[in-house]
Amino acid sequence: MFSDLFNFEGINWWTLLGGIGLNFIVTMIFSIGGAYLAQNEGTAEFYKNFGSALMILLIFAGCILAGYVTGKIADNVPVKHAFISSLGAVVPFLFLAITTFNPIAFMMAAVAVAGNLNGGRLAIPRRRHTFPSNRE
Repeated sequence: MFSDLFNFEGINWWTLLGGIGLNFIVTMIFSIGGAYLAQNEGTAEFYKNFGSALMILLIFAGCILAGYVTGKIADNVPVKHAFISSLGAVVPFLFLAITTFNPIAFMMAAVAVAGNLNGGRLAIPRRRHTFPSNRE
C-alpha cells in the first residue's frame, strides 16, 4: 500500500497543487487563531491549559476535511492525492519544529498526515452490492 502512495503515476497535478494550497491555508488559519488565543489576555490562561490539545484536534479535523475535499476531486486515486497534498500542512510544521526545537510541532506534522490519510479514505467511493435473490 505505501509503495503505491509514493508512486507518481496517475497524479492530476492541478488537483494536487490545489490540495497542497488547501492544506496550507487550513494550517495557517488554525495557527494564526491559536497565536491570537495565546496573546489575548482573556483567553491566554485557557490556551495555556488546553491549547496544545485543542490545536492538535483542530489540525486533525481540518486536515480530514482538506483530505476529503482533495480526494473527492481526484478521480481514480483519492488516498494518494490526499497523502501527497498533506505536504502543504507538514512543511510549515516541520519548519517550525526545526527552527524552534518544538516537539509539539513534530506531532502536529504527524497528525496532519494522519488527518489527510483519513480524509482520503473517506473520499473513496462506496461499492454498491447487489445480492442475488433466492426466489425462483
